[in-house]
Amino acid sequence: MEENAYITSIIAGVFYLVASLRLLRLNRRTGERPELLFGCYFGFSGAYYLGYNLPSLFGFTPWSSAIEWMIEWIYVLGVFPYLFFIRSVFRAEEAWAGALVGICSALLLVGTALGTFDGSEVYSLDNRWFMVQWAGYTIPCAWMCLEATLSRQGARKRARLGLCAPAVANRYLLLALFGGFQFLACLADLSFAADLSGNQTVSLISDALLGSSEIASVAVLWLAFFPPPFYTDWITRRFTILPTPMDG
Repeated sequence: MEENAYITSIIAGVFYLVASLRLLRLNRRTGERPELLFGCYFGFSGAYYLGYNLPSLFGFTPWSSAIEWMIEWIYVLGVFPYLFFIRSVFRAEEAWAGALVGICSALLLVGTALGTFDGSEVYSLDNRWFMVQWAGYTIPCAWMCLEATLSRQGARKRARLGLCAPAVANRYLLLALFGGFQFLACLADLSFAADLSGNQTVSLISDALLGSSEIASVAVLWLAFFPPPFYTDWITRRFTILPTPMDG
């Protein structure tokens, strides 16, 4: 792989670790489950990105296939708190949501375990289990985007009625954007796999798409959990000054 090819992904990994520490500290104060689940997810993701990409930055010999799969398991374990977050926040009482969590978990475990036993490259279309694993972590991203978008519609209406704080309605928008950016990052993984299957090197375009999507993901979620006062004030004024007609 080209030296320095993964700089944007390394930056994303640092962002993830910083966000993880902030969320876990917030959880210690509030005791709220969402902060704990996202904090764990970000921690696993940050460790994964740095572990997978730092060797390329410093020109080290690439990891062996076995070590790459060990690092991949770090990310896979982080997807589980992400799934539990979606279920607990949006569909805690729905049986089908529990089934979807089970399906995604099975895809993750089966795709990753069989890929590990085969000894194939982690990100390569030559790995016949790659798409199984990919579906396991891509479906939750699309699910997050959809659920947050649907929840935002009701929250906006309640905010205009004075029954919900504008910042809460905006948080659903930020969560929807987070899921959307994560979905783009998953699409970038397909580009990675195609690159590695063809010429065994990652293009800067693929790397930039993945890294920028991940950094944008952290940025919008940071606004959701740690909004600066000027941002909260702007959201509140926007609802007050620019009301829209209500249905019914």
